[in-house]
Amino acid sequence: MIDLHIHTNNSDGSDSIIEVLKKAEKQKLSYISITDHESVNGYGQLRDINIKDYYSGKIIPGVELKNYYKDRVIDILAYNIDIDKFNNYLDKNYKQKTHRMLETKNLTCLYKQSKGYNLVLDPIESLDWDPDSDWGSVVFYNEVKKHPENEAKVPKDLWESFANFKKDYVYNRNNMFFLDKKDDYPSPKQTVEQVHLAGGVAFLAHVYEYKWVKDKIEYITELLKDSNLDGIECYYSNFTEEQTEGLLDYCKRNKLYISGGTDYHGTKRPSVDVGIGKGNLNIPENIIKDWYIK
Repeated sequence: MIDLHIHTNNSDGSDSIIEVLKKAEKQKLSYISITDHESVNGYGQLRDINIKDYYSGKIIPGVELKNYYKDRVIDILAYNIDIDKFNNYLDKNYKQKTHRMLETKNLTCLYKQSKGYNLVLDPIESLDWDPDSDWGSVVFYNEVKKHPENEAKVPKDLWESFANFKKDYVYNRNNMFFLDKKDDYPSPKQTVEQVHLAGGVAFLAHVYEYKWVKDKIEYITELLKDSNLDGIECYYSNFTEEQTEGLLDYCKRNKLYISGGTDYHGTKRPSVDVGIGKGNLNIPENIIKDWYIK
């Protein structure tokens, strides 16, 4: 049994590297990968400890990366990468793009757009929010809703829910309040090129989590043509058995590599545990035989 999608406190997980290793050992996992968001700092920490004191299995170098594709942010998992080479790429392309910077930018952009619709809003500098943890779009939406007089100035569906605001406006370039994030994240094609330059392989992460995609297979097919991805994450904590089997079949028919993982975040997602996800995940070791470089 393996788990190739694990987060630590080097990104948005709660557990330390050592805590993750201990849990992987307890679950008797033969392979794991630490896939923190845009960070390989955990692998530097691994160099400073005797891994065998905590975990007897093998560790595949990995990372999870945000990408911008068809006006949406999606994730790509990279494995087998040269950590030092890829860290240089991360420093140049992600390090300065902190949550604080990106969400401040988003909130500012939404405020600028609001001027064209005569909305009643408190001054942006007076808002009570934390740029290090809050989301600019949520803060803006709550501010719009705080003033009842704005209801007559925006479409009915936007006013009804944040979900509508996010799906049909923030992510729709044909509507008001669209946020173009092409300068914030690389394209999948650019990411895959960098992963390959670092000796690695690239996988589309948790495609069934992308609720806006109506036809997942068509989406994957287009993405593969546009990016040269190597494979798909077929096993995942939230996937149904039918979804997993469908993805496995697609990979087999299209000669794609297979990966799988829980997306463990520790106490940040208490329903998901290392190795077993929500209790019934069992990812077979043999899925890595075609692409894992020992």
